[in-house]
Amino acid sequence: MLFSLANPTNPGGFSLTLRLYARYLETGNTLLHHQLLEVDARGRISMLRSLQDDEALPACTYDYVIPGCVNAHSHAFQVLLRPTTGQPVHFKDWVDRFLYPCVLELDEERLYASAVLVFHEMLRAGITTVGEFHYVNNLAEGQSSEQRYARTLIRAAETVGLRIVLIRTLYDQRHKPGQIRFQEPLAQAIAQTEALAHEYAGHPLVSVLPAPHSLHGASRELVCAGAALAKRLGTPWHIHLSEQPGDADFALTRYGLRPLACLEHWGILDHDACIVHGIWFDDEDLERMQKHQCRQVYNPLTNMALGDGIARLPELLKRGVLVALGTDANTDSSLFLEARMAEYLQRSQQLSMGHVSAGQLFAMTNGNGAHALGLSTGRLALGQAADFLALNLSSPSMLPAMCTDAADPDALRQALLNQLLFSAVPQEVIQAVYVAGQKRVESGKHVSVDLTELF
Repeated sequence: MLFSLANPTNPGGFSLTLRLYARYLETGNTLLHHQLLEVDARGRISMLRSLQDDEALPACTYDYVIPGCVNAHSHAFQVLLRPTTGQPVHFKDWVDRFLYPCVLELDEERLYASAVLVFHEMLRAGITTVGEFHYVNNLAEGQSSEQRYARTLIRAAETVGLRIVLIRTLYDQRHKPGQIRFQEPLAQAIAQTEALAHEYAGHPLVSVLPAPHSLHGASRELVCAGAALAKRLGTPWHIHLSEQPGDADFALTRYGLRPLACLEHWGILDHDACIVHGIWFDDEDLERMQKHQCRQVYNPLTNMALGDGIARLPELLKRGVLVALGTDANTDSSLFLEARMAEYLQRSQQLSMGHVSAGQLFAMTNGNGAHALGLSTGRLALGQAADFLALNLSSPSMLPAMCTDAADPDALRQALLNQLLFSAVPQEVIQAVYVAGQKRVESGKHVSVDLTELF
């Protein structure tokens, strides 16, 4: 038995409503004081207003409520590779010696177990939505799994109650044995992705969007077909791009252009394009990101672990590029830590401080990720999904932020965000985690999933 459930997840709807009081409530844009929040039967925020002086407090009260974190890029099964951290010489060494052997042995049971494990970790760390970039499309012998593995990941997310965007990967190239698990014909890749998107179109916690894997994993024809599919589905589309220094050489050799310039030349670079990594951008690439209003997902911890490099984050933000965060290889499952490392990398590289503000970093952990995944979550407002975290301001991990003068809401907001992002230990601070208005984690423990029998 891989797991046990005290209360099975009901993906078809939410029969319970929620009414709570927050001493402080962070909407994603501003800090509010003495707020009442209600959740309707759809799992959306139906009321958000100030508590009146003559009103009694509801039974559910919290110190500090903030939007749940939105993890815009994850490979769940790569949690199985954590023991390899620190061993690879470089990215290609990691892929050849560790990733491909793991992929060749991956089966449905291992995939499910790894996904339940890491999705459980994500929830405990405050992640309420995951963008799962899924590219193991085939059985061990190379035949299509007929979406079995994609549904396995969705089932794992349903088990723990995590909102999931299944980023279904399109991959038609094969150069190494391990890629037998990824490669599929163009027509099959598009047809299966579109069918999966329609299959889950009415699901309250699941959605699907297309993702040509990369320029080395997907042909020009498949990349363009993936972008066209996203237009039909009305979603963003994702692609790994400019992750390694050699990615530019590859694109120049095959297409005569740098990676981002390829997408522009093919006429598919626009606001629906979400560039995953985008580390090795030149000045013209930055201009392209700004001109076409592209989105970007940055994965600093994985990029550090694999020696990928450092994104030009301050320059991207100055140009108005929307940047989200992801946990990628899942060496850790906290977006707060990803945000912290994103800023610290800039300090280490630039030898100065404050290149990215706490407000900008905080937006990368929630609202920006929701935009990158095409979701109405990541902030707390009427009609938005009720995905939020309740934090305990009495925790020593949130001191001395609470010594700030509460009469100055801007100063208090700045202090709270700085403390949360640069000092607090999330598992000590997070009192409860809610997805669609349903409590999933309380006092650091999942309310219904027992992992003691997982392995």
